[in-house]
Amino acid sequence: MISTTASSRLVAAPVLAILSLSGALACQTTVVVPCAADNTLYESLTGNLSNGAGAGVFAGVNGSNQKRRGLMRFDVAAAVPAGAKIVSATLEINIVMTAAALPIDVMVHRVLQSWGEGTSVATGGGGGGGAATTGDATWLHRFWPSTLWTTPGGDFAPAPSFTMSTAPMSLATGPAGPGSVVDAQFWLDNPAQNFGWLLKTSEALAFTARRIDSKESMGIPPNLTITYLMPGQLGTWGTGCPVGAGTFTFNYSGAPIGGTTIQLVQSAGPALGIGANFFSLGLDPVGATLLPSCKVYLPLAQEIIAGSVFFLDGAGGASSPFLVPAGFPGYLVVSQSVVLDNNPLGFLLSNAGLADLQ
Repeated sequence: MISTTASSRLVAAPVLAILSLSGALACQTTVVVPCAADNTLYESLTGNLSNGAGAGVFAGVNGSNQKRRGLMRFDVAAAVPAGAKIVSATLEINIVMTAAALPIDVMVHRVLQSWGEGTSVATGGGGGGGAATTGDATWLHRFWPSTLWTTPGGDFAPAPSFTMSTAPMSLATGPAGPGSVVDAQFWLDNPAQNFGWLLKTSEALAFTARRIDSKESMGIPPNLTITYLMPGQLGTWGTGCPVGAGTFTFNYSGAPIGGTTIQLVQSAGPALGIGANFFSLGLDPVGATLLPSCKVYLPLAQEIIAGSVFFLDGAGGASSPFLVPAGFPGYLVVSQSVVLDNNPLGFLLSNAGLADLQ
């Protein structure tokens, strides 16, 4: 297993690399999933405030030291086919108002119970909330006026799925890790348990509330961009390290069917170089930066398996066979290639290849 000291270990043994099978033809599909429902939980002793049909969703603490928590749900199962393997899920929100000029982290937690979006509309800027209507989520209620949260302020997973850094008056995107993929895959496989996300800050300071465009706004509503593969499809992810005027590229030739042999193909690498392929059963869609424009897309906390050694020709290309393991349909196999090079690391990395085994 490669730990967070992977960089130094790779320098010590630079013929090692990173993840997957991937293809000469990228088959992954990317869809933008619109927000299906959103609302705000306004801290209140009576639980009678909401903004189900309003133009803003709020997260943070206002100037009166009252907490605001945003709710958002995306119908993943309506946009992504059943049986797909999700490899990336990125939330985009538009910050349109705040009293805090500095960047603030917004933590995104998976909600554990259903909640509602009524017809309430908060007046003014929306930060004070409006009178809750039937079916609205409030600080106390999942569905106003009679169905309560187990815990006031919402029932959500204690640990955030991911954290977003939000600057004032700007678009913000997440994740900074794989948590959004885990949640999106869970919602695809278990649509009846898709209760969306709750957005909150650390809630330690007043004047930190963010107003976010809601799905009813005339601005930029929240959306969730998902990239996925279907069984038997291959794709590529990210960009390899620079080599001359191009980038070191990994690809495959074949179909990822268990028990068959495909080709692992490198191109645009250092001429006459030596390298190796590495594999994992996961993808880090953000990537860990080793050098500018040079990233590891393997999850460094997961097991990484060394594959075949290859020798690049005078044009920086190579091809080697790979036996696709049998008996693992539905597994995502990720691979990167690494080659020795005269740079500060001592090696270069390719992009990642993806294969959803069949």
